[in-house]
Amino acid sequence: MKKLILAAAFALLLCQPVAARTNYNVCFNSLDADADGSMSKGEFLVAFSEGDTSVFDRADADRDGVVTHEEWEAYKQAQAFEDHE
Repeated sequence: MKKLILAAAFALLLCQPVAARTNYNVCFNSLDADADGSMSKGEFLVAFSEGDTSVFDRADADRDGVVTHEEWEAYKQAQAFEDHE
């Protein structure tokens, strides 16, 4: 009986969807494809094709449609990411 319960529990674990989390803790320079000093939403979507665009919106502190290096680092710090310049 224990083996049956253990096997059922194991099968249920295997059937659980894996929560895919996008890693946003990346260096700003790798996101600024055109090296103009800011990341556009297009550059964000290229880097994070499966990402959540609300992350871009939250990082864009001054709501000017682009994320600067300072805004990106502030966003990462607010999310308690490690510092990776």
